[in-house]
Amino acid sequence: MSVGCGEDVVDDGVEAPRPQPGVDVTHVRAEIALDPATLRLDATAALDVAHPDTLTRLRLGLDDALEVVTASVDGEPVLFWREADTLTVPLGRRADASRVEVAYRGVPAAGLYADEAAGQTVLYTDGWPDRTAGWLPAVHHPSDPATLDLTLDVPEAAEVVATGRAVGDSLAGGRRVARFVLDAPAPPYTWAFAVGDFTVTEQDGPVPIRHALLAADAALAARLDRTPEVIETLAAVLGRYPYETYATVQVPMAYAGMENATASFLRADLYGARAEGRNPIEEVNIHEVVHQWWGNAVVPADWRDLWLSEGAATYLTTEVYARLDGPTAGRRFRTLMAREISPNDAARRLVPATYDDPGDVLSATVYQKGGAVFHLIRLTIGNTAFFEALRQIQRDYADRPLSTRAFQAALEAEAGRDLGPLFERWVWGEGVPTLRTRWDAPTRTLSWSIAGDAGTLAGVPFELYVRQGDRSWFVPATDGVFTPDGDARPAVEPVGVLLTVERD
Repeated sequence: MSVGCGEDVVDDGVEAPRPQPGVDVTHVRAEIALDPATLRLDATAALDVAHPDTLTRLRLGLDDALEVVTASVDGEPVLFWREADTLTVPLGRRADASRVEVAYRGVPAAGLYADEAAGQTVLYTDGWPDRTAGWLPAVHHPSDPATLDLTLDVPEAAEVVATGRAVGDSLAGGRRVARFVLDAPAPPYTWAFAVGDFTVTEQDGPVPIRHALLAADAALAARLDRTPEVIETLAAVLGRYPYETYATVQVPMAYAGMENATASFLRADLYGARAEGRNPIEEVNIHEVVHQWWGNAVVPADWRDLWLSEGAATYLTTEVYARLDGPTAGRRFRTLMAREISPNDAARRLVPATYDDPGDVLSATVYQKGGAVFHLIRLTIGNTAFFEALRQIQRDYADRPLSTRAFQAALEAEAGRDLGPLFERWVWGEGVPTLRTRWDAPTRTLSWSIAGDAGTLAGVPFELYVRQGDRSWFVPATDGVFTPDGDARPAVEPVGVLLTVERD
């Protein structure tokens, strides 16, 4: 997900239950009929669930505003009960797997929305962190990814874009029935669909690529022309793209972007935006493409490990630009990454000790600080070990959640060195080290020193961005001194490393 600089995200409407130990939803098949005018849905969902053979009750998240009509387990009707957004289904027999089917209907309180953009109304879902419970029963937690078979029944004039590859689209009786299949697992918060008057532009690439834009903005699809190169670049870094298709969808939502599996939603008003020669919609799209590997294929073990997803997406976006547009572009994006965070967000622990709600974890801390820690790890262990570790994690954690401790262990195994001090200072620790700069005007000498880093930056080859008037340089921090051409005191920023800059 990309929330946009300085933007607050509100988590409302659904509080799904925590996962039960040993419960693993492996596949969900859902058939949903929608009335876009009222947001009413009539649906059935069948869940294939592995679980301990001692489990007698299965808890699923489902919006309390939806009426459950019937429930069955392995074809037998059961009596269920509701408490807030929790649906509890009795299993009733000793088995290590069950097929649970639920029929439900109503207008969800959250998770399904209709908003206007470019002269039309768009119906769309927003699943983060557990609002997919507004239209689908599941275990709504990042540690329980599953495959999905989704059929949507909508008015025939509408176009539908959804998670998964399109495998069917038929018209009858004034209705459109569209089916989508997600063959590789992803967390429920990344399952999504949008219904509207879309114009779809197709691209050739490593996988079939589609850009669904609102009809009035169809020409702006050109802003995403480099999507095939983005996927190819990331595949070279991380390994094969984990799904069979990729799409972008123009949606009038609050976030800058949302990494829905195979179908990233990008905020409608960003398509025409420009910022100092940059392409904001491309930047958000790259962030969401990274998530297809980090967050969707490799999932965080818990919301407190969210930085593994958001930090990776933030940092690897800068790497894509470095590889597509050259090292200087990468440096500039890393400088921005370190700049666009408040002192409070920079000083917080990267992994919170506790949290009351997943929304409490979502801040610039997991994005910009997370990205900065990825950069620091790379500089500390070197390019070869860093990128091989990322690829190995994609292989080793394709079928199990990744925790921060497991991430550290994987890096240490590849690098052959202890990263405990780095993680203790930058991941588990609080506060921001200081970069003290000194300017000796008579000799035009800039020098600097670092305090409060617990020795973790000693010898690490990060850079400083030094500006003097209209001139600028990227200077190795390990040099300790630099003599620019002019007489004015230069401005100094760290490149991709979080430091509080102080002047002596």
